[in-house]
Parts: sequence; C-alpha cells; structure tokens
Amino acid sequence: MKKYGILFLILILLIFSGLPASADRLPNVSKTTNMQVPATTNLQLVGMMDSQTQVQINTRNYNSTDAEAQGFLSPGSTESNLVYKQDMMSNGGYLALAKDQTFDEGNQNKRGYNVDSASVSTYATDPDKGSKFSTSEQLTLTTTGNWSPVNETIHNALVQSIVGKYFGAFESSYDAMSDVSLTTGQLATIAQGRSTGYDDTVPAGVRYTLGIHPDMSTGLPYAQGSASTDFVVTNREGYQNTSNESATNSFTDSTSVNGLIFKFGKDFEATSGIEVGGS
Repeated sequence: MKKYGILFLILILLIFSGLPASADRLPNVSKTTNMQVPATTNLQLVGMMDSQTQVQINTRNYNSTDAEAQGFLSPGSTESNLVYKQDMMSNGGYLALAKDQTFDEGNQNKRGYNVDSASVSTYATDPDKGSKFSTSEQLTLTTTGNWSPVNETIHNALVQSIVGKYFGAFESSYDAMSDVSLTTGQLATIAQGRSTGYDDTVPAGVRYTLGIHPDMSTGLPYAQGSASTDFVVTNREGYQNTSNESATNSFTDSTSVNGLIFKFGKDFEATSGIEVGGS
C-alpha cells in the first residue's frame, strides 16, 4: 500500500507541474486597440531642466453590463489600474540624462510589462551655489476581481478537486515610490508594471530597482544628497464562491539615506497569484 501511495503522490505532482493556474486573474484588453507608446530622452546640459511623465492604464473585463451600477464586480469579472508618474528637475549644474520608456496597453505574457521605464541620470554642481537635481517616481498597480469557477482554466477533474471548485475574490495593491535629491552622483532606476494578461496563467507583476553611485568623472568616491524608497503590498482574498474573506496579507519596506552616499541600492519585485506548475 505504501508503494501505491508513493506512486499516487508522484502522479499528483506530475499533474500539478503540467497545468498552470493563477488565483489573481488579470483582465484582457480590447482587441480593437493595442496602443504602444515608446519614448526616449537623451540630454546633456548646464542649467535648468524640468520634466514630467504620467501614464494610467485601466482595464476591465465585466461579465455583466450592470456590474458597475451594482457597486461590485460580477462573478468572473476582473479590473486593473496601473499608474506611473515621474518628475525630474534641476535648478543649475551639469546634468546628463538617458531615459527609455515604453507604454504598451496590450496583453502581456509573464516576461512582458505594460509600463517599462529605465533612466540613468548623472549630476554635478558646486554645492555652495545651492543647485541640485531632484526626482520622484511612483508605480502603483491595483487589481480586483470576483470569484471564478476553476474549470474555466483547469479541465482536469483530479486537479480541480485538489485546488477547489473556485478561485476566490481578490483585491491587491502594489506601490513602489522613490524620492531623490543630489548635488553630485549618478542615479539609475527601472520601473516595470504588468496589469493585463493573455489568460489566467499570467500574474500581475511590479518591479522597481534603484541604484545611487558616485560620479567617477568628478574624482569623488561618493554621491551626495538624500534618497528614500517605499514599497507597499496589500492583498485580500475571498473564500470559494462567497464574499467571505479568507486571508489578508501586507508587506512594507521603507529606507532613507542622507549625506555622503558611497552606495545605495534597492530591488523590489512582487508577483501576484498562485501558480500550479507553469514556467
């Protein structure tokens, strides 16, 4: 009996490894519009600079036309809202900036993002003159959805009996924020967010990376200024096909530095959902 029990366990594991499933489901965009907006900035200057970028992508999949009027999502419905903001300015000094940003509202796979931004800024000034380079960046993703039958994604009866008959309702929020002010140094950031997927196997995702280093051309072994980062994740999950809340999870991380910065780096990544197998 023990032998057959082990074989049965192996069979279950093989089934799980072959059938992917995600609990937090992303909506799909309309097939009539898949707007892509690439934007590239390259500049070198001594003087003043002011730049703002703001993007918002809201996607909804409703199973019922009166879902909004009812004040809640219908069973099987999903919604996501992705917001990205970046503000940069300098009031004097030398600034070199390279920025590459792509905003894509189309359906994404596990390695794709609806917002994908990367920037590198190098700044130097005479601190006695009071000039500085300041930047703030924020990436916020919220996803919500009501319960959905598992058999819409998994058609194997054995796996369905193990996982349960339903994916529960969910409400998730992901925030990545930074504020930086430098009189000398180099700043590099990457901001990526995924809010729409091809199917239920694609989880929501947020990644934010920040690094501050000395500007080696100045001969100084440090950057100088202040920086802060804030990362927040909150998640609520429902149980089966009811409005009963089964789990609440949260994560917060805050860091701030001020002075001579020899090295400062943060790398934050969050992925929603529960996967059974997949890659």
